[in-house]
Amino acid sequence: MRLKSLLLLSVLATVAILPARAVPPIAATQVKAYAPSQSRVHLAWIDNATDETAYYIDRWNPTTMAWAGVGEVPANAEVFRFAAPSTAGQEVKYRVAPFKTGEVEANLNWVEATVTKPEGTLDLYLNPNGGSPVEVPEGWEARVGVPFTQQIEVYNGTPESFTATGLNTIPSSTTVALNPATGVISGNVSSPGVYRIYIGITFGGGKTFEQIRFLRVLPAASTPVVAAPSFSLPTQNIGVEGFLDIRQLFSDPARPKGAWFDTSQGSFIVALFDSATPKTVANFLGYANRGDYNVTYVHRVAANFVVQGGGAGPASATATPTQWRAVPKQAAVANEPGISNTRGTIAMAKLGNNPDSATNEWFLSLGLNGNNNPAILDRQNGGFTAFGRVVGTAGQGVVDSFNNLQRANYGPLITGVSNMSLSEVPVNDLVAPTTPGANSLVYVYSISECPPVAISLVSNSNPSVLNASVSGMALYLKSLGPVGTANLTLRATNLDGNTVDFVMPITIDDVAGPGVSLTKIRGTRPLGSLIVKGRATDTIELGRWRYRVNRGNWVNGGVLSGKSAVITEKMSGFRSGKNVIEIEVFDKKGNTSGILKQTFTLG
Repeated sequence: MRLKSLLLLSVLATVAILPARAVPPIAATQVKAYAPSQSRVHLAWIDNATDETAYYIDRWNPTTMAWAGVGEVPANAEVFRFAAPSTAGQEVKYRVAPFKTGEVEANLNWVEATVTKPEGTLDLYLNPNGGSPVEVPEGWEARVGVPFTQQIEVYNGTPESFTATGLNTIPSSTTVALNPATGVISGNVSSPGVYRIYIGITFGGGKTFEQIRFLRVLPAASTPVVAAPSFSLPTQNIGVEGFLDIRQLFSDPARPKGAWFDTSQGSFIVALFDSATPKTVANFLGYANRGDYNVTYVHRVAANFVVQGGGAGPASATATPTQWRAVPKQAAVANEPGISNTRGTIAMAKLGNNPDSATNEWFLSLGLNGNNNPAILDRQNGGFTAFGRVVGTAGQGVVDSFNNLQRANYGPLITGVSNMSLSEVPVNDLVAPTTPGANSLVYVYSISECPPVAISLVSNSNPSVLNASVSGMALYLKSLGPVGTANLTLRATNLDGNTVDFVMPITIDDVAGPGVSLTKIRGTRPLGSLIVKGRATDTIELGRWRYRVNRGNWVNGGVLSGKSAVITEKMSGFRSGKNVIEIEVFDKKGNTSGILKQTFTLG
């Protein structure tokens, strides 16, 4: 009987320490397989998971009658592209599941989708015109309130008609519709966001090739607003000098997110397309808000083309200019093409032949001297994701100034990084040195989240009282000596070029109290009296002072003059044991030093 009880207890103890089975990420929905050409089959789905590490993709092998892994895409990806050279009419079956590290594959939430490949030479994926085939981007650009038109591009054949599904899910003031004979989709979208469309080309016998398109809709034109109309500064003391963060002063109701780049070339603001490219914006701000971009290098300037950074910084505070450290890379982000890489846009760099490989490196499009950035970037490697744009002409001027810098190939010299383009490293030197000097390299001091507006100082009503200027989201203030009030008119300009002004009164006066210190306490006869010495100081003009001994009545110490004065006073009322002297100084404005207490013991 006892033996059985012991065994039961042992079993219970063993069960109690077994770990709970992990719950796999939530399954994808609206999973669809489709063939954009005879040589490819793709898979698309809706990502519902929030805790996945990546997505697994399997393909059914009809020969072995088993699933075989064919690929893996980043967390929050929603498209898998696969070259599938197979016979016309062949059924191709996929399955997709989100997973997180450590999860057993058999436990994943798999969802299957099947497509039968049609016969024909039509192509919705590769454009063979002009040499090597390039991918047709899986995105289109539109803007709220602006009529848009998109042509379904077809290569290697003549279609009988066109199809498009998902148009009815797009909010519109003028219905977004397809002309099935011409393949033109047009309409007027009424709400920003990302909308999923499946386009198709149909030829004889009703056979259809399909391809996904994401309609990326930017917000309508807006006007910035004063976000903090009651903002005010208390009276500042004469001699004040410093920077005031004013990023909370303005906002853009159509665009909640922006980024402030503070660089060795100057500051500029980028408005972020968080409604049209949400994954890429979240990825970029993740690096920025962690401080990963602080004290990093602009490591590449391709003349008239791009300015690139985000990949590396100095190895340490004492490192030589050739000792670098790589910015830690987070998980790759899914590609979000569609917004054109025009002049002033920011995009993420990627690995070649891998659309979903963007991590930490960003680049700004210069598009100078006739260089056509969209022609190069919009269709290369699945299209580069333009996820924001520089705000204002002054900001674009800062970006353009990078193009004027000298450049050098420091790739063979730099240590600590790999797989970075270091053949066009910009330098501050008038002539690029063979080895970069202590002040050669170009810095990004910080990238931080801010409202997507460029702030400028329009006017200063009293420049004799206050010197002021704006750098990015920082207002610089410097008192010039006189007292008075300066009304600073600050102007916020958004990406649409619209503005709003805010008048900030700043009063300069003597509001800082004087300082006081004791320098010596010397005894006299009789014992109850001591000579007390000290010093009083003020930035403008001293006034008077007072004192008391052992919490007795306050005694007027007399008038003080100038900015510095010596205090010498014979005080009485002291006793054997613990004693306390209290002194307070006032300036001409009545500002007080506060009460200085000196405690000491007499034997």
